Amino acid sequence: MNKHILTVSLLAILLLVGCKKEPIPTPVDPIDSTSPIYLLSEGSWGGNDAEISLLDRNSNTVILDWFTINNGRGIGDLAQDLIHYGGRLYATVFSSNTIEVINPLTGKSIKQIDMGQRGPRYIVGHNGKIYVSCYDKTVVRIDTATLNIEASCPLSGMQPEQLCIIDDNLYVCNTWQNNANGDAIYDSTISIVNLNSFSETEKITVGLNPGKIKALDSHRFIVACAGDYGNQSATTLVVDIATGQQTPLSVAATNFDIYNNNIYLYNTSYDAQWHPTANFYRVDASTLQATPILQNISQTLPNAYSINVDPATGNIYICNSPYTSNADVYTFRPDGSEIRHVEGGILSSKVVF
Repeated sequence: MNKHILTVSLLAILLLVGCKKEPIPTPVDPIDSTSPIYLLSEGSWGGNDAEISLLDRNSNTVILDWFTINNGRGIGDLAQDLIHYGGRLYATVFSSNTIEVINPLTGKSIKQIDMGQRGPRYIVGHNGKIYVSCYDKTVVRIDTATLNIEASCPLSGMQPEQLCIIDDNLYVCNTWQNNANGDAIYDSTISIVNLNSFSETEKITVGLNPGKIKALDSHRFIVACAGDYGNQSATTLVVDIATGQQTPLSVAATNFDIYNNNIYLYNTSYDAQWHPTANFYRVDASTLQATPILQNISQTLPNAYSINVDPATGNIYICNSPYTSNADVYTFRPDGSEIRHVEGGILSSKVVF
């Protein structure tokens, strides 16, 4: 296992240089084959050990604890999501009830937004605003110029998770909640929030327990529905918002990403002793034909926890994150050949470009 960690380098020195006033980031997020890559690690529940690390695209190097190094403190408890938008990084930290706004060049915190007791989950940026799904059953809108909360939109479903934007509408997954007896019950709807009125206008019924969603193109989204982890199996649907047609994929996605008119996904299954196996596929977004990929190495990635595709190169990044040790972050070429793997953090869950 290659665990070469770059701790002292010119890059690290530049990142450690402090400044009295944070520069205003440029509004454009250029991505090329030399741009840095950010690794989000959730951390352990109650461990207050979430982290953002920095990867180098072209070498076996990673600056672990990049955020902590540059701020003299950790990012908090259970980092849920991270995006690069408008020249800044935005991280939702669920148990700490904060959103961390970060300068992507220096790693320094620009602002820590207090989310009260909302429980921030996932985040998306659009037209100078960021939208955050929260476990108080709302979506919160934050202005990126002032970094203040502008408005909150109540949702009529269960606890919301991932969200995406197509045209002037926000599509939010409604997932699950506990009933009066403490048992989990599951939703099966997507809330549609009009961004102009910032109000929920309707809901779409999909599969049971929808949790992960992305815009596929200008008129379709893909949603992964986890089922009830028992009698109701998982399913993944492509939904045409114009016609209402819902087409299931032949393979249910545990997690997925979209690149170059293809859906990259993995499906995790378990044996009788709850040992996981992950299988990987590329799905043509036009025909929805699934092709197995990474077959020769899938057995080494049983704890796959995320899959992200580099928009600059098409390389595939997979976080293999067992609960008992630090993750390993694997990089594969589009043809499936391995480039490298490096050590990540505790429950590394997303690679951001």
